[in-house]
Amino acid sequence: MARITPPASTRGSGRYDGYHALWHLFTLGLMDHPDGFDSSAWDAAEERIKQGDEPIRVALIDVSVAPSHPNLEGAIAWDLAVDFFSNRLGTFPDPAGSRLQTLLAAATPVGNATAQALQAEMTAHMAAEYTAAQSATDTSQRIFPATSAAFSGHGTAMAGLIGARPVAAADVNLVGTHLRPLPNGPDLQVDSPLAGHGLPYIGVDPTCEIVPISTSFDPDPEQFLAAMLYAHLIDADLIVLARDFPDPWRSPVTDLPATSDGTSAPRERHLLRKTYPVSYSKQEATLWAALHDLVPQMSLKRPILCASGNGGDGTRLYPGSLAADDNGIILVGAHTSEGLRAGYSNTGSTTVPITLYAPSGDSERLDQQSVRLDQMAPDFYASTHSPSYLEDGETYSPLDVISTDVPGAAGYNGSPFPEILPSEDTLPDYRSYYCRFSGTSAATAIAAGMLALAMSAGKIARGDGVAAKQKLRGTMDPTDDGAAEPKLNWANI
Repeated sequence: MARITPPASTRGSGRYDGYHALWHLFTLGLMDHPDGFDSSAWDAAEERIKQGDEPIRVALIDVSVAPSHPNLEGAIAWDLAVDFFSNRLGTFPDPAGSRLQTLLAAATPVGNATAQALQAEMTAHMAAEYTAAQSATDTSQRIFPATSAAFSGHGTAMAGLIGARPVAAADVNLVGTHLRPLPNGPDLQVDSPLAGHGLPYIGVDPTCEIVPISTSFDPDPEQFLAAMLYAHLIDADLIVLARDFPDPWRSPVTDLPATSDGTSAPRERHLLRKTYPVSYSKQEATLWAALHDLVPQMSLKRPILCASGNGGDGTRLYPGSLAADDNGIILVGAHTSEGLRAGYSNTGSTTVPITLYAPSGDSERLDQQSVRLDQMAPDFYASTHSPSYLEDGETYSPLDVISTDVPGAAGYNGSPFPEILPSEDTLPDYRSYYCRFSGTSAATAIAAGMLALAMSAGKIARGDGVAAKQKLRGTMDPTDDGAAEPKLNWANI
């Protein structure tokens, strides 16, 4: 690819060109025109829904999702949402109806004896907890989920990329800005600049349903095992996992191959002991082993999309590092709008290659492997860099992925309002509803949306993780990390 070096007069100016907020959908080959939401792929998915097909169910194992966002109305299956942050066996943010009880009754055991014992305990607890939560009059006896806005930034952005829906202008009433009245004058109000317009944001599959399975950042193996088992209990069609499971014996620190039981190589164990200087019990070791066995097993029926990681090196986040030809674990890397591997995106190896690359933002890089500088940045000074860096460096892309954000002060793009609570269907602030979002997390969410859409449109069958992985990848050619190939594209599925 030709190198692009901005003229010296524009270096460091900070004057970036604007770009289409949904550029990633064009890169994927989904949108037919930038001025609307015409898409043969979305039309095909909507037609199958009209004919009676059930929406594709996406299990999102992450932090919680904002409970009120206009573009996520209808996308989130709140009756199935669960939180393992505040209760080891799960508690429910918004229990309603009987769908969960039906799914629990139909679920079959999965995993080894440890996993099956936890599944049985969860099933009994959840059936009782769900019923009690719906009819509780004394809320002091309930364990409430830890799903506040403060915890929901990453999950909300992931959900938006996967399955957000556009909101028509008729359904949006944006509150104008009230101004201090002039002396002895009338009250003044300035209409919102978006008055009369909708909220034209859309995810990759606007027909799927997303089930938030929220977890904490406590490195507790039982929590992660329970989250995976819940995805099985609700009969999810695919699982999204843009985080790691911090198993102190299996999380890669170097790119050395693992042993046959999945534990790290001896030299790597020494590094792991330094990284995780705490001991853990035999029970925890048993739970980690059960989780290690469960993930590949579950992926045979329900493909599991995992982020490769943002370290820019040759390690891969666990359990994405378990990806193999004979399972349905999909290891996702990130490429930029320029088609290059993102500066932070981890690479694969001959034994564990990146499955595919999906669109995301970029990052600067200046090291032995790569020179990629944002020469438009206000703090960029050409005189501080070697001319060879400037002329021969890789092209940096300033295009971030845009996604949904937590309304109000929380999230990635905070509002001056402490919280956004629509009153009479009005929105006092729209800016904080969206944010810039990148990393291999964004790439994983986009890939998950594409897989859900392919299932929704009938391109990929449900229930076979290995076949789904092969079809989503779109080619039998080996992965090329240098060229960020294969790239995710609708036409290749």
